[in-house]
Amino acid sequence: GEYTFWRGLSYGGRAEILDTTNRLIAQGKSVTEAEFSEALWTAGMPDPDIIVRTSGEQRLSGFLPWQGVYSELFFVETHWPAFSKEDFQKIIAEYHERDRRHGK
Repeated sequence: GEYTFWRGLSYGGRAEILDTTNRLIAQGKSVTEAEFSEALWTAGMPDPDIIVRTSGEQRLSGFLPWQGVYSELFFVETHWPAFSKEDFQKIIAEYHERDRRHGK
């Protein structure tokens, strides 16, 4: 299949949410979830189906707190520079075995 790969560098989820909230308040808006999503820095990007955390850490460290609410999480011991195509293929295979309920 075809996949889109996004990599977050120097990103802070709390900063994104605060910035978005303050911009919407300044506009005097009361907004829906969809409108809020459209105002985020990641507007136009689909919410991730998969979030991979490398280097053995088992936390998200503020990564995509709004967008990743229904993402499947994968934690791997491999550090980012050594993360390989084979590592990615293993994650994709496991992802296809999971039962995704999107909060239901």
